Amino acid sequence: MFSSHKGVNNQYFLIIILAQAVIYLSLWLWDEYVASYVTLIFPAMIFVILILAGIADLIEPSRISRSYYKLMIISILIPIIIGIVFYYINDGHIGWLIE
Repeated sequence: MFSSHKGVNNQYFLIIILAQAVIYLSLWLWDEYVASYVTLIFPAMIFVILILAGIADLIEPSRISRSYYKLMIISILIPIIIGIVFYYINDGHIGWLIE
């Protein structure tokens, strides 16, 4: 069905990107309060895990593929991008901060 392993890998990344986008978009549409906290907390946690994994990989090289680091970076960027988009859609006003 797939012609190469790299093509399969890229399709998995596309599916993960779309799944994360749907989850974060639906969260922003459901509740801005929860979404703003999740948008701030999850990327920060994933960033810390990414840094620790990078340090551990420098100390003792492992067989973790580059796709792991790529997935972690994607998981950091997607919520931040969606949060910025919703911030600009709402003209810089987050509803729960105004009330």
